[in-house]
Amino acid sequence: MPDFDIPGLGRARQALTALAKTPRQTSGMNTIKKMIVKELYTEIRAARLAGYSWVKIKKTMSEAGLQPHLSEKLIAKFFVDIDKQYERETSVKALPVDPPRGGRRKEKEA
Repeated sequence: MPDFDIPGLGRARQALTALAKTPRQTSGMNTIKKMIVKELYTEIRAARLAGYSWVKIKKTMSEAGLQPHLSEKLIAKFFVDIDKQYERETSVKALPVDPPRGGRRKEKEA
């Protein structure tokens, strides 16, 4: 028991304890999403070697009914991390980093 007593201190302690028992949704979901990319690493690598874009890979995964949905940026980020780890473990050269493109607009010529 603390030397001082502030109203609501006990309830705040209980709420924070309950909060700590459940992971934050975004970090928990990212962990699951990274596990999905790791599980599909071989297939994603083969698709990248065949020349498919991150957008096409994402669409294919979504059309197959994969839940939760992953963005192409997140797939690329996790894939690069896993690919670098795979390179360290097996000495198989990692694929070149090719970030997903998007949001760029061509400049209009005057």
